[in-house]
Amino acid sequence: MSPSSAARPGAFLLNFMLLAAFSGATIGMAKIVTTLYAISIGANAMQIGIISAMEALGMVILTLPAGFVIARFGARRVYFLASLGPMLLNLAIPLFGGWLWLAAARLLIGLCIPFRIVAMNSAFLRQLKRIGNDKAGWYRGSLTLGMGLLGPLLGNWLSGTASFTWGFAAIGLCFGLMAFYSLGFWEGEAPSEDIPVAAATGGLLQQVGVMLANVEIAESCLVELLSAATSALFGTFILLLAMEVAGLSQGQAVSLVMIQGLASVLGLFGFGYLIERSGRKLAYVGSLGAALAALLLLGIARDYWLLALGGVLLSAAAALIHLVNMAQLGEHAMDKSKISGLFNLASMSGSFSGALLGGAISHFVGLGNLFLCWIPLVLLAALFCWQRKLRRQTTEPLLGQEG
Repeated sequence: MSPSSAARPGAFLLNFMLLAAFSGATIGMAKIVTTLYAISIGANAMQIGIISAMEALGMVILTLPAGFVIARFGARRVYFLASLGPMLLNLAIPLFGGWLWLAAARLLIGLCIPFRIVAMNSAFLRQLKRIGNDKAGWYRGSLTLGMGLLGPLLGNWLSGTASFTWGFAAIGLCFGLMAFYSLGFWEGEAPSEDIPVAAATGGLLQQVGVMLANVEIAESCLVELLSAATSALFGTFILLLAMEVAGLSQGQAVSLVMIQGLASVLGLFGFGYLIERSGRKLAYVGSLGAALAALLLLGIARDYWLLALGGVLLSAAAALIHLVNMAQLGEHAMDKSKISGLFNLASMSGSFSGALLGGAISHFVGLGNLFLCWIPLVLLAALFCWQRKLRRQTTEPLLGQEG
């Protein structure tokens, strides 16, 4: 983006949403092509779970340090270099066989992704005051539009009309295009002064501890972790479940991902108004009920439309809880960028644990029972949060009487 477009909030928003949608489409396309490629080389459910978890693991490792690197060298330069990594790795994936190499490649790609995400987040947050807080969810919505709808559509088309080699080449080309586009997107941004690495790391760990000591922040991160883990469970195993357990075609299986992605976009753009009208307590209850109904449907249904309904309910639950968490954290007095980094780390940790734990569970109980076995985890987390809330409600009056 040129400096002139950056000076106009409308032009910035349009270009940024296009980049976010294109980025999400590339990531979603890569997920579909990678899963179908893993199935084609004979990977089982547990191995597919490990492959998916490796990318999330790489993201978890470098999410917090990415902010310090970007603060030191600038988002423009870091985004460019971090986009070249996935470009080269996707080009190299078809050159070597075996699921272990595929898992290693996804891990290396995952190490690059946090720098792209944090760079885009920081650019959007810097412009948010100029474009308006009412559009705060548009970045996540555009990213989800690409990741959940456009990406699966393109991934299914690529795998059906071309070889996997050409599919990974197209994904690599997309990362390369984003890398060179970024050279103009953050025009004129200057890196900050040197920050001693040891001091920065120590301060980071101390600040994370302070944030987690706050009950509301800790619970929001816990809920986001579980929500991301459940979404990762669906994204990782729904193709395998649909084709091998439900007996659906590849096109039908991919369309389940697209329906779930479309529902996520509509929820992120539309539920904010409803939550303001009905209140957050009802949104929490609605999110829990939708999540449990979705997991039950995905666990017992083998009909296409019932599986699709399960995906829609899961998206509704995730969108509701995400918007509630964002509104709650947005009202907190602590620095928003620090809270966002921790919140993003919780989301990435959930994506990693959901894929890995899902693979382990499916290995022992079977893929058909995977979503049913996830229900107790959701109930335990809900019970834990509810008990902590009751404990706070009984403690606060006593503190007031003592004062």
